Amino acid sequence: MSKIVEKIPTIIAITLVSISVILVLLIYVGGSGESIYNSAGELMSVPRFTDVLIYWTYFLVALTIVITLVMVGRNNIKSYIINPKSAIKSLIPIILFILVFVLSWIFGSSEEVKIIGYDGNQNVGDWARFCDMMIYPVYVMLIALILTIIGAQIYKSLK
Repeated sequence: MSKIVEKIPTIIAITLVSISVILVLLIYVGGSGESIYNSAGELMSVPRFTDVLIYWTYFLVALTIVITLVMVGRNNIKSYIINPKSAIKSLIPIILFILVFVLSWIFGSSEEVKIIGYDGNQNVGDWARFCDMMIYPVYVMLIALILTIIGAQIYKSLK
């Protein structure tokens, strides 16, 4: 029974990769579904299975997020049972990460972003703030990464 349980993640991974490969191949060999005009006024053909590939990507991202949150929650509960003090310490980075996102939303601008050739309405208001909320944490993580590398080198040289 345990050998079957050990093979299940491999089977699932192979299935997900196979579906992804098939969908990417369908983009290239599945033909064109419709034609649209780009911002320069040129006629462009859109592959027939573009929407399916985009929805599949959404599914994979959502699945990854759910699995990650479940595993982190499970590990935090286990560690809290074993050692409550260290479990609370492990929550500090998660709380700080959420705080960075909240502050990024608060400090984000809701003014219209000028984009050449774009006439839509998804570059103002909450969407503009959402973009800022995604960009600012990248800056914070990049700075934290650089400081961590420098700090590790200093620590290593002093040790």
